Amino acid sequence: MPTDKTIYVDCPCCGARLEALRENGKVIEHWAKPLTKDQGGDPIKAATERMKAEKERLKNFLVGAKDKLEEQKRAAMEKFEREKERIKREKDDSPPPRPFDFD
Repeated sequence: MPTDKTIYVDCPCCGARLEALRENGKVIEHWAKPLTKDQGGDPIKAATERMKAEKERLKNFLVGAKDKLEEQKRAAMEKFEREKERIKREKDDSPPPRPFDFD
């Protein structure tokens, strides 16, 4: 989204950063405030964990997309085989309709 249509706001209570639309105030993105070393957090470890989580999320997304494509391919092949069997069963050897003949 273009940055001229959004505004970034830091929450005074929790320190989280919010990205909101200027026109209606709808929150688009929310980032939690990272823990500092004083608060018992390790910023390097936290960043590494976030990167691993994002990598796992993308991997799951791609695996899901691959499975979906394989399912669509399988369904198309089943329809194709059923149509071939129907043509053999009905002995339909006429050519399929040509779109140019519809005019």
